[in-house]
Amino acid sequence: MQVNDPVSVLLEKLAAFSAWLQQRLSAPDVDWCCKPAEGEWCLTEVMCHLRDVELEVHQPRFEAILSNPGAFLPGAVADEWVEERAYFRQHGPTALAQFLAARAETMALLPPHDSDLWQRQGEHSFFGPTTMHELLNLAVQHDQAHREQVEKLLDGAGDEMHPEAY
Repeated sequence: MQVNDPVSVLLEKLAAFSAWLQQRLSAPDVDWCCKPAEGEWCLTEVMCHLRDVELEVHQPRFEAILSNPGAFLPGAVADEWVEERAYFRQHGPTALAQFLAARAETMALLPPHDSDLWQRQGEHSFFGPTTMHELLNLAVQHDQAHREQVEKLLDGAGDEMHPEAY
Protein backbone atom coordinates (compact mmCIF):
# COMPACT_ATOMS: atom_id res chain seq x y z
CA MET A 1 0.00 0.00 0.00
CA GLN A 2 1.52 3.29 -1.08
CA VAL A 3 1.16 6.41 1.04
CA ASN A 4 2.24 9.68 -0.54
CA ASP A 5 1.06 12.33 1.93
CA PRO A 6 2.80 12.91 5.25
CA VAL A 7 0.85 12.25 8.45
CA SER A 8 0.38 15.98 9.12
CA VAL A 9 -1.39 16.45 5.77
CA LEU A 10 -3.56 13.36 6.27
CA LEU A 11 -4.60 14.54 9.74
CA GLU A 12 -5.58 17.91 8.27
CA LYS A 13 -7.64 16.16 5.60
CA LEU A 14 -9.37 13.99 8.21
CA ALA A 15 -10.39 17.08 10.20
CA ALA A 16 -11.33 19.06 7.09
CA PHE A 17 -13.74 16.37 5.93
CA SER A 18 -15.76 16.70 9.13
CA ALA A 19 -15.89 20.46 8.82
CA TRP A 20 -16.91 20.20 5.17
CA LEU A 21 -19.72 17.73 5.95
CA GLN A 22 -21.02 19.88 8.77
CA GLN A 23 -21.06 22.95 6.55
CA ARG A 24 -22.55 21.27 3.46
CA LEU A 25 -25.28 19.38 5.33
CA SER A 26 -26.41 22.16 7.66
CA ALA A 27 -28.87 23.69 5.20
CA PRO A 28 -32.52 23.15 6.17
CA ASP A 29 -33.46 22.07 2.65
CA VAL A 30 -31.11 19.05 2.47
CA ASP A 31 -33.00 16.04 1.10
CA TRP A 32 -31.73 13.23 3.30
CA CYS A 33 -33.84 10.48 1.73
CA CYS A 34 -33.55 10.99 -2.04
CA LYS A 35 -32.15 7.94 -3.81
CA PRO A 36 -31.06 9.04 -7.28
CA ALA A 37 -31.31 5.52 -8.72
CA GLU A 38 -32.01 1.95 -7.71
CA GLY A 39 -29.17 0.56 -5.62
CA GLU A 40 -27.63 3.96 -4.86
CA TRP A 41 -27.48 5.46 -1.39
CA CYS A 42 -29.27 8.50 -0.05
CA LEU A 43 -27.55 10.98 2.28
CA THR A 44 -28.96 9.27 5.36
CA GLU A 45 -27.41 5.98 4.29
CA VAL A 46 -24.07 7.66 3.58
CA MET A 47 -24.03 9.30 7.02
CA CYS A 48 -24.93 6.04 8.78
CA HIS A 49 -22.19 4.27 6.83
CA LEU A 50 -19.61 6.93 7.72
CA ARG A 51 -20.63 6.82 11.39
CA ASP A 52 -20.42 3.04 11.64
CA VAL A 53 -17.14 2.76 9.73
CA GLU A 54 -15.64 5.41 12.01
CA LEU A 55 -16.84 3.63 15.18
CA GLU A 56 -16.41 0.01 14.11
CA VAL A 57 -13.51 0.06 11.65
CA HIS A 58 -11.24 3.11 11.94
CA GLN A 59 -11.25 3.63 15.71
CA PRO A 60 -10.82 -0.04 16.66
CA ARG A 61 -7.91 -0.46 14.24
CA PHE A 62 -6.04 2.57 15.54
CA GLU A 63 -6.74 1.54 19.14
CA ALA A 64 -5.58 -2.03 18.46
CA ILE A 65 -2.21 -0.99 17.06
CA LEU A 66 -1.67 1.66 19.71
CA SER A 67 -2.29 -0.83 22.51
CA ASN A 68 -0.82 -3.93 20.86
CA PRO A 69 1.81 -3.55 18.11
CA GLY A 70 1.31 -6.29 15.52
CA ALA A 71 -2.40 -6.60 16.36
CA PHE A 72 -4.65 -8.42 13.92
CA LEU A 73 -6.86 -5.99 12.01
CA PRO A 74 -9.94 -7.73 10.61
CA GLY A 75 -11.28 -6.62 7.27
CA ALA A 76 -14.75 -5.18 6.97
CA VAL A 77 -17.28 -5.21 4.16
CA ALA A 78 -19.31 -2.32 5.47
CA ASP A 79 -21.45 -1.82 2.37
CA GLU A 80 -23.57 -4.77 3.52
CA TRP A 81 -24.52 -2.83 6.65
CA VAL A 82 -26.71 -0.47 4.60
CA GLU A 83 -29.42 -3.11 4.21
CA GLU A 84 -28.64 -5.18 7.31
CA ARG A 85 -28.96 -2.18 9.60
CA ALA A 86 -31.79 -0.49 7.71
CA TYR A 87 -29.90 2.77 7.35
CA PHE A 88 -32.67 4.22 5.18
CA ARG A 89 -35.03 4.23 8.17
CA GLN A 90 -32.61 6.13 10.40
CA HIS A 91 -32.43 9.89 10.89
CA GLY A 92 -29.79 11.50 8.67
CA PRO A 93 -29.02 14.60 10.78
CA THR A 94 -28.61 12.40 13.87
CA ALA A 95 -26.26 10.07 11.97
CA LEU A 96 -24.25 13.11 10.86
CA ALA A 97 -23.97 14.37 14.44
CA GLN A 98 -22.92 10.91 15.60
CA PHE A 99 -20.30 10.71 12.85
CA LEU A 100 -18.91 14.13 13.79
CA ALA A 101 -18.65 13.08 17.44
CA ALA A 102 -16.99 9.79 16.47
CA ARG A 103 -14.51 11.57 14.20
CA ALA A 104 -13.62 13.95 17.06
CA GLU A 105 -12.97 10.89 19.25
CA THR A 106 -10.76 9.39 16.55
CA MET A 107 -8.79 12.61 16.19
CA ALA A 108 -8.28 12.74 19.97
CA LEU A 109 -6.83 9.25 20.14
CA LEU A 110 -4.37 9.70 17.26
CA PRO A 111 -0.77 10.51 18.16
CA PRO A 112 0.90 13.77 17.09
CA HIS A 113 2.02 13.82 13.48
CA ASP A 114 5.72 13.61 14.40
CA SER A 115 5.31 10.52 16.59
CA ASP A 116 7.16 7.29 15.81
CA LEU A 117 3.88 5.50 16.54
CA TRP A 118 2.78 6.18 12.94
CA GLN A 119 5.19 3.49 11.77
CA ARG A 120 3.80 0.92 14.19
CA GLN A 121 2.24 -1.99 12.31
CA GLY A 122 -0.73 -4.28 12.61
CA GLU A 123 -1.60 -7.30 10.49
CA HIS A 124 -4.52 -6.40 8.22
CA SER A 125 -6.55 -9.38 7.01
CA PHE A 126 -6.69 -8.02 3.42
CA PHE A 127 -3.48 -5.99 3.11
CA GLY A 128 -1.03 -7.81 5.40
CA PRO A 129 1.40 -5.72 7.46
CA THR A 130 -0.09 -2.22 7.67
CA THR A 131 1.22 0.84 9.51
CA MET A 132 -0.79 3.42 11.39
CA HIS A 133 0.22 5.86 8.64
CA GLU A 134 -1.28 3.54 6.02
CA LEU A 135 -4.49 3.18 8.04
CA LEU A 136 -4.75 6.95 8.24
CA ASN A 137 -4.34 7.11 4.47
CA LEU A 138 -7.13 4.53 4.04
CA ALA A 139 -9.43 6.61 6.23
CA VAL A 140 -8.72 9.73 4.16
CA GLN A 141 -9.32 7.82 0.90
CA HIS A 142 -12.62 6.56 2.31
CA ASP A 143 -13.61 10.12 3.20
CA GLN A 144 -12.73 11.32 -0.30
CA ALA A 145 -14.87 8.66 -1.98
CA HIS A 146 -17.84 9.64 0.14
CA ARG A 147 -17.20 13.36 -0.27
CA GLU A 148 -17.62 12.88 -4.01
CA GLN A 149 -20.76 10.84 -3.37
CA VAL A 150 -22.23 13.53 -1.10
CA GLU A 151 -21.40 16.25 -3.61
CA LYS A 152 -23.22 14.34 -6.34
CA LEU A 153 -26.22 13.70 -4.10
CA LEU A 154 -26.44 17.37 -3.20
CA ASP A 155 -26.17 18.25 -6.88
CA GLY A 156 -28.86 15.67 -7.71
CA ALA A 157 -26.58 13.50 -9.85
CA GLY A 158 -26.27 10.39 -7.64
CA ASP A 159 -23.19 8.22 -7.38
CA GLU A 160 -22.30 4.68 -8.20
CA MET A 161 -19.12 4.26 -6.21
CA HIS A 162 -19.08 2.52 -2.88
CA PRO A 163 -15.84 1.16 -1.42
CA GLU A 164 -16.18 -2.60 -1.15
CA ALA A 165 -13.80 -3.45 1.66
CA TYR A 166 -11.52 -1.66 4.07
